[in-house]
Amino acid sequence: MLLKPLRRVAATLLAGAFLAQAVPAHPAAAQGAPPHAWLFGMWAGGIYPASGNMSAKDCALQATFVVTQDAIIHSTLTHPTAIQNLIASVRGTPNGTVFLLAPTDTKPDNAGGMADDLGFGCPEDNVLRVVRVGPNQIAFPDCKGFPSPLVRCPDAR
Repeated sequence: MLLKPLRRVAATLLAGAFLAQAVPAHPAAAQGAPPHAWLFGMWAGGIYPASGNMSAKDCALQATFVVTQDAIIHSTLTHPTAIQNLIASVRGTPNGTVFLLAPTDTKPDNAGGMADDLGFGCPEDNVLRVVRVGPNQIAFPDCKGFPSPLVRCPDAR
């Protein structure tokens, strides 16, 4: 049944959300903040188009991408649980951020999933380019696993 795997994905993303809530909503303005601080928190969409006017609760339930200082957590269409990638390095660009992700030991699922299903479908393995599309919208250019833009989840506080 598809409901159990979706519950596991939701639980993992919510755990990431709690980690992300420990970080200020817009820490990029803080002096000495890491170059990806503007991304901290939960994002919805990417795999499918997201509505820009979701409530904080609805967005948290549909989150597909969570960014913390040290890790990225994302869901995929084919893997039953969310995938966590540790950040090896990060650099800012004029219109976004580039992550170099540590190699993951996550294995394809037993249902015949491919290793590519675990990533973002980007041209370079372990490299994720994030560009700002708007004040609360981002995209992953040329990443087949996330063809649609993502929207920032509203702060639930």
